[in-house]
Amino acid sequence: MPHPSILTITEDTMEQDRLLTALKKVGYTNIITADSADKGWTVLKTSDIGCIIAAYDMSDMSGLALLKILRKEERLGELPFFLTDSAFTKIKVIKAGQAGVSGLFVIPYDPKSLKMRLITALGKLKDPVIHQVELSVKKGLELIEKKEYKKALGLFQTLVTQRENPEYYYNIGYIKTAQNKHPEAIEAFSKATSLDRLFVKAYKAMAVVYRAMGDVEKAEEYTRIAAEIYMDTDKLGKAEDLLNELLASGTNSLNVFNTLGVLYRKKGDTKEAMKQYKKALKVHPDEPYIYYNIGRLYLDAKNTSKAKTYFQAALDKDHGFTEAKQVIKAIDLGMI
Repeated sequence: MPHPSILTITEDTMEQDRLLTALKKVGYTNIITADSADKGWTVLKTSDIGCIIAAYDMSDMSGLALLKILRKEERLGELPFFLTDSAFTKIKVIKAGQAGVSGLFVIPYDPKSLKMRLITALGKLKDPVIHQVELSVKKGLELIEKKEYKKALGLFQTLVTQRENPEYYYNIGYIKTAQNKHPEAIEAFSKATSLDRLFVKAYKAMAVVYRAMGDVEKAEEYTRIAAEIYMDTDKLGKAEDLLNELLASGTNSLNVFNTLGVLYRKKGDTKEAMKQYKKALKVHPDEPYIYYNIGRLYLDAKNTSKAKTYFQAALDKDHGFTEAKQVIKAIDLGMI
């Protein structure tokens, strides 16, 4: 049985030759090459590719950037994607892991490692935990297709209630990176990012079910949860898409505006964050956390006077608001 096509992407022609030689040496001859991420993307859109091996750093678009784009795609999101580099620093390992890389190949290539990881990736050998969650999500989506909404909801509710915690695997990834155990780190990161993508699918599916059942409030809640998962893993663009999708449906929800405010603050877009928080205040002028979040914006801008005004407003709305008390005290003592 022939191996699926492997797409190799690097702008270094000598490195491309070395990679092709290494792949052919371990039995892989069905190879397509590209000398830039843009050209690689074109190949992905027009050809049946089983696996990608890309240089971490490239002048046009990095392999890491291409990986991030790929993981947002419905059709290509699960494709095995490896990155190559002559010296993976801890920062590079963490960034690649958080983006959902399948593995790292250090230059010069180790044929044994190359062969073993490609066999695993192309053989689609799944971690048992990931496999079980995938089956549950697939079954739930099939129930939605059949319009068996209550059964689908029950299945998804059970899944998200008893869910494996991706955060646990992210932490394992960070620890293993610190210990210079990079293959183990990537294995943990891969499990974490796969779980994140599956749970986003589950929450989005639950939103679809609730909308079909006429429960708009629940539909908004679960779309927002999906967006928050993206935010927690720094996929801010995807989170923004989901939240704006909610706004386009005509919602006037405090939670959506507040979450968008948090998102834009993370992106460093203070003006847009303030705009969303002000919208949230119009919906619910007595919500202390909105005042607190606006205070944090002013604190980011080094405007402690304005910040204190909003922290005090938060405290006026909720006299037991510990975080607001602490930050006001810190401002008064000149600590921030």
